[in-house]
Amino acid sequence: MRLIHDVKGVSKLILFLLLLISFIVGALLSYIWTMGYYAPQEFHLPTQANIVIDSVQFSPYDSTSFNLTVINPPYSFDVKLAQIKIETEDGTLHEASWVGMHPLSLARDTSKIITVLWDWGNYTGQTLNVIMFLSDGSGATLKAIAPLSAMKFTVTSVNFAPSVSVNHFNITISNAGSLTFVDITKILVNGAEVSTVPTLTPPYRLSNASDAPPVSFMVMLNWTALQGMPVTIEVQTLQGYTAYKSVTAPAVFLAVTNVVFNKADTSHFNVTVYNDVSSSAKVDITQITVQVLEESVTITEVSPALPQELQPGSSVLLTCSWNWSSYQGQSAIATVTVQTMQGFVTYGQATIP
Repeated sequence: MRLIHDVKGVSKLILFLLLLISFIVGALLSYIWTMGYYAPQEFHLPTQANIVIDSVQFSPYDSTSFNLTVINPPYSFDVKLAQIKIETEDGTLHEASWVGMHPLSLARDTSKIITVLWDWGNYTGQTLNVIMFLSDGSGATLKAIAPLSAMKFTVTSVNFAPSVSVNHFNITISNAGSLTFVDITKILVNGAEVSTVPTLTPPYRLSNASDAPPVSFMVMLNWTALQGMPVTIEVQTLQGYTAYKSVTAPAVFLAVTNVVFNKADTSHFNVTVYNDVSSSAKVDITQITVQVLEESVTITEVSPALPQELQPGSSVLLTCSWNWSSYQGQSAIATVTVQTMQGFVTYGQATIP
């Protein structure tokens, strides 16, 4: 009877052990099956190099460059940086360079700060897409906002004064309230560098204090050829910031409408000068010269006397004293030049009878 009880006890123990073993084996097989399905997706290491742009750092004191912190992860490979491009908000891709070797090597499981050479001063406040390309492997991108949207370095005004002079004009530049001072290095008009009064001796520093006064320069340029045309002023700085302003230059339409040599009076000739109604300012006629057969003569006696004011929409008849009898019979062409105090010049021609 006791033997039967012992057999039953052993049978229950074996059954319990078999059940326990079956549970463990089932759990193990289930784990293996599950890992076999997910492991390739979750734990599969890349077969190509892969880097990460960790951050972008802009300095308000220099817009010609910025820094990138680049990480090459431990599961990656040694890489070589081949190219950097910047995409601006208008969709344009801009080529950029960097300080150091080209291409730039970056070992696995390391990070590096790269100084990128690209002028972002004209894109302040915009979102830039920084794109890095590797010689072999996957590159990286990172969006960053160029700071200093509050940069207030501007050309506040461009003042042409045709009633004063066509040989110069004034510009006013301000930097009050900006996040950094600027040092002016160049002033350009339609892309050409110009001289100024006071003389621009680089660097010409503009304070960024909130109460900093603007500075005015007289641009020494004869703008006759720019009359009625778009004019773009460009002010460059040592920090890489550039201020632009475009205006349309005023125009004075001055013309010699008639030149008369009267055979009955060889000691005088008449010239009629007209200032068009669309002109921006009055002028003051100050000098008349005549060029004929390679000889140039400045007329010293004019009636009415010079200087002679000429308002827009008006004309004046000037009688000039000059003995031109020696040129009679030679079919000589006389070129009459009328000059003004403001620097405007106009011409007229007539054949001496």
